[in-house]
Amino acid sequence: MAPLALGPRPFSLQLMLHQLTPLEETRAYKIIFGRGESKGKAEGIAEGKAEGMADGKADSLERLLRHRFGPLPDRASARISAAELSQLDAWLDAVLDIDGIEELLGPAP
Repeated sequence: MAPLALGPRPFSLQLMLHQLTPLEETRAYKIIFGRGESKGKAEGIAEGKAEGMADGKADSLERLLRHRFGPLPDRASARISAAELSQLDAWLDAVLDIDGIEELLGPAP
């Protein structure tokens, strides 16, 4: 018995199937895409929370420093804004025990 001929072109069956059900509408595609989308959302939420915590701690630190020492130098504000969460925590823990901003943040370069 002769093999079944699928048409004049080798991809004619594939083209026909794509016309009937585009890849984006298949169940498998939706499941795979949905998992990636969910993972991306979760990562975005976690990143947003961490950024929000850092912003809140930076604001609190600046308020405490202004209350104790008056207006902050631009360098101090920039340093606080750029700090990692762990550094902000360390500075917040030490802010009540310092005699000046430089003691906390270090001397100006």
